Amino acid sequence: MAKDLVQLIRDNPGAVFTVDNDCWWMLPAPPKGAEEMTDDEWDRYNDATLARDGEVIPLGDGGYGSGCSYGGDILQALAVIAGVKVESV
Repeated sequence: MAKDLVQLIRDNPGAVFTVDNDCWWMLPAPPKGAEEMTDDEWDRYNDATLARDGEVIPLGDGGYGSGCSYGGDILQALAVIAGVKVESV
């Protein structure tokens, strides 16, 4: 079942997104600074993925600024939260 990225963002303040050119993933807010975590804590944190590209309900028109490339899913979800529209070029 596809995940609702808008709701995930609302439910996880401080979440961290990592965006690459053709993928992205969302982690919860870190429990403490990276420099304070042991290697095991860091590994467990990085395994706690909340969502990633391809797992969420699609938003937008599918062009640039939507979809998994360059964080388009994230941009579209944030636009919903902010009450604005992002159009592709």
